[in-house]
Amino acid sequence: MSYLPAIVVVVVGLALLGALVIRGLRHVRRFGTVASASNARLSDRTGHLKARSAALRVAIKETRARVKHTPVDVPSVRRGRQEEYRG
Repeated sequence: MSYLPAIVVVVVGLALLGALVIRGLRHVRRFGTVASASNARLSDRTGHLKARSAALRVAIKETRARVKHTPVDVPSVRRGRQEEYRG
């Protein structure tokens, strides 16, 4: 009977350890979800920034070509802003 307290302590310790491991896995899973969502949002913002910088480069080329009166490498159909175009 002297082993009974040791067995009870080991069983309770394993139960607590199991509970902590389960909670830890939940937190890790939640962190993975949040990290994935933030990574997707960051890549979306990076894509928007790349598109804006490309559009700015085209506009600068067109403006410089207009000032120099030379043909443009990348014409944009000369219709101005798309909001003003009523096709």
